[in-house]
Amino acid sequence: MENYRLAAMACKCCAASASYVGILDANKCCIDRLGRRALPVSDVQVPYWACGNCGFVFTNYVDEWSAEDFRTKIYNADYEWINPAIPGRADVPLKETPSYANGKRIASFLHGSQDDIRILDFGAGGDPGPLGQGLIDSGFNVSSYEPYRVEEARKPKGRYDVIVAVEVFEHCHDLGALSAFMGRHLSRDGLLWIQTLLHPFPTPPDVLTSWYVAPRDGHVSIFTLPALSCLFNAVGINIVQTAVGTFGFRSVPTFPNRIFLR
Repeated sequence: MENYRLAAMACKCCAASASYVGILDANKCCIDRLGRRALPVSDVQVPYWACGNCGFVFTNYVDEWSAEDFRTKIYNADYEWINPAIPGRADVPLKETPSYANGKRIASFLHGSQDDIRILDFGAGGDPGPLGQGLIDSGFNVSSYEPYRVEEARKPKGRYDVIVAVEVFEHCHDLGALSAFMGRHLSRDGLLWIQTLLHPFPTPPDVLTSWYVAPRDGHVSIFTLPALSCLFNAVGINIVQTAVGTFGFRSVPTFPNRIFLR
């Protein structure tokens, strides 16, 4: 592992030089923040780098994995156990899950556009997932796309007026493919709704102590606002942070919404 300290890597967001910042054991989970480890310490060590230009923090640990590798090594039965809908509560009805409530919340900001827009739930966690079902129950036309956790995932076709990506960008290792996907499928006046925990820039020395940097959860890409901007500006998508959340767009959406008021 000492060799990692000698090797800089190209940042996946801006292509500047990224420096090695340390290792984590492969079983570190987000749920560990509740007070005790969910899984024993692994003998597999996962290296991370941080970009000095945009602050992006990432690992190359999964870069050569296949979709089957992700399904068997990350998104397996243990994944459901370490990512319960509500910690300490089993068999949560779909309409009581936080994800369903988030879908209804997003729907409230898009109310009035039900007949005007197509929505893609990117990284849905189901077909539909709880978030997508919340949008559907609010009258929206929603397609679901989940490349790793749903067998024979259906590839999206055409462009969408809203692409919702909630707690998914941190799971993406091929960021060139991610930005190209959004550039290809987001409509000209479309809205990219992004929910991922943005980290501070400049990168703090103890960034790997963040509960969100968790390889067992598949959190292999940790973003800052400058990193998101670098990544998506390359495909013509502007990134802004508002009181409501983080969004991407080429032109301010013209369909009814409560985010960009006219």
